[in-house]
Amino acid sequence: MVLIKIAWRSIWRSKLRSAVVIFAIASGLLGGLFSSAWMNGMAQQRVNNTFVYEIGHMQMHHPEYAQNRDVKKTIKETSNKLEALKKTAGIKAVTERVLVTGMSATANKNLGVNIVGVDPEQEKQVFQIYKRIDSASGNFFTSERRNPIVISQALADELKAKLKSKIVLTFQDYKGEITGAAFKVSGIYKTDNNPWDKMHVFVRNDDLRRVLELPQDESHEIVMLLDDFEQAAIIEPGLQAMYADTKVEGWAEISPYLSLMSGYMDTMMGLFMAIILGALGFGIVNTMLMVVLERTRELGMLMAIGMTKQRVFVMIMLETIFLALVGAIIGEILSMLIINYFNQSGIDLSFVGEGMESVGYAAITYPMLEGFRYVQITILVIVTGVAASIYPAWKALRLHPAEAIRSL
Repeated sequence: MVLIKIAWRSIWRSKLRSAVVIFAIASGLLGGLFSSAWMNGMAQQRVNNTFVYEIGHMQMHHPEYAQNRDVKKTIKETSNKLEALKKTAGIKAVTERVLVTGMSATANKNLGVNIVGVDPEQEKQVFQIYKRIDSASGNFFTSERRNPIVISQALADELKAKLKSKIVLTFQDYKGEITGAAFKVSGIYKTDNNPWDKMHVFVRNDDLRRVLELPQDESHEIVMLLDDFEQAAIIEPGLQAMYADTKVEGWAEISPYLSLMSGYMDTMMGLFMAIILGALGFGIVNTMLMVVLERTRELGMLMAIGMTKQRVFVMIMLETIFLALVGAIIGEILSMLIINYFNQSGIDLSFVGEGMESVGYAAITYPMLEGFRYVQITILVIVTGVAASIYPAWKALRLHPAEAIRSL
């Protein structure tokens, strides 16, 4: 206890020097934590957007559907499967889809698209595309008009289409014949992923089924929303065993880059913080060496009157740890306040929004950092303090009491 008091008071002998070191540690951690939170927030937004707009948490297809997206490779008895899946533990909602690849055309231009036939009510329970249609851009199949279609703003710009514009969709039907139909734009959506937007249009399930001449109670895809997306790998084997005539895939299999992104962000944050703490560690070593040199006579006197070298070693180590901890606590508190502020208000990057959205990232980002990260950083700071104290403390142990007293 005495050593703790001595160590604490010692770091405040030179207030300016200690303040400079504490400021360096605090500002370093602030920069590191905020940058990590920013990158983490962008990655989490990308992952969440992929779930709620593009792929859901789990999908079910015909085992051979992925090979060439053949419209004949369907899931049989879809209604029974939907009812059973809704009752499965861990599954929050399900929706069926009819899928086909074709051409979209207006009087101005034509483009290849993925045509998605949906049940509007089921779709809203799993996906949130309907939330990306503002009041001035129509609706998500709320009207009873024949052959409505929902397209993206990116595709509308390409085709020079607008609300109530006619778009002709051409594709291969269930019998292998080229067919098509005219659809009228009833809604225009916009997500943060322009390339994906441009490739996907939505029509009503029944309308697409009729043109495709697809048999009733058959669909190409069943998408599931889970209570917890991290449970996908646990739920998947049971569903695969239950529905052997289908192929069940979790989000990590559907989009491997999502799991890679999560691991990549953890690695980047670890590397980032290691570099910052390493640099701060060298600064602390330099400061503590100066402290030891300035207090040569004092330390020699303490050893001369009976303080063991082990206690001197512990005292120097405690001083170093206290110095690092004070800077870390200040840096973490500032980081928490700033990160929480921008997590609510967001960081507007709309001046480069088009570039961000071209690679699937939102123009407004929300930094976020999990609470356990602060605990990890505190532990790393203590480890850094211990490591940085070893050399200065070792230098203190090499002092000879007689020589130190003789220099008085």
